[in-house]
Amino acid sequence: MGAVIAKLVEQLNSSVFVLLAILGAAFWVIYRIGKWTEKFTHHENKITKMETLSEKVIELRTKVDLIYQNTMPSNQRIVAAQSPISLTDTGKEIVARIEANKILEKYIMKLLAAVELDKPQNAYDIQMASMKVAKEKMKTFLNEDELNRIKQEAYSRGVMLEDVMAVFGVLLRNYILSQKGLPISDVDMHAK
Repeated sequence: MGAVIAKLVEQLNSSVFVLLAILGAAFWVIYRIGKWTEKFTHHENKITKMETLSEKVIELRTKVDLIYQNTMPSNQRIVAAQSPISLTDTGKEIVARIEANKILEKYIMKLLAAVELDKPQNAYDIQMASMKVAKEKMKTFLNEDELNRIKQEAYSRGVMLEDVMAVFGVLLRNYILSQKGLPISDVDMHAK
C-alpha cells in the first residue's frame, strides 16, 4: 500500500497537492458554514416559539387574574371584573384612603408615557395598557411614603399589592379616555 502511494506521489507534481489541500480546506469551510447556519436556524425557531409562549403566558395571566377576581369575596373586591372594569365600593374607599387621585396627578406624565409605549389603538387597548402600567410599573415611580401607605392598605384588607394598584389603572384609564374624548363605554368595542 505504501509503495502505491509513493508511486502516485512521484507521478503527481506539487501543484496537484496544493490543489487538493485547497479543495480540502474549501470543503471544511463550507461544512462549518452549513453547521453554523443550521445552529442559527435552530435558535431562530426556538426564539419564535418563545415569542408565542410569551403571548400564551399573557393570556393565561389575564384569565387567572379574572378567576382570582371572581373568587375573591365580594367585600374584598376592589375592581369589578366586567367590561369596562370599574371600581367597587371597596375600591372607592381605597381611592379616598390612599389619596389615589393626588398620587395619580403627581405621576400622570410618566404614566401616560408608559401607556403610550403599548401604542393603544382603541378604548379597550387603553384600558389594558393602563391596568398593566398601574400593576407593573407604577410602583417604581412611587416614593417610600406613598408605597408604604398603599402596602398598608393592602395588608389591612388582606389583598395583594397589585389589587390595590388596580385602582390606579382604572383612574388612569378614565383620565386618558377623557383626554381623548372617548366615553368609558367604548371599552366594550374591541375591534380595531
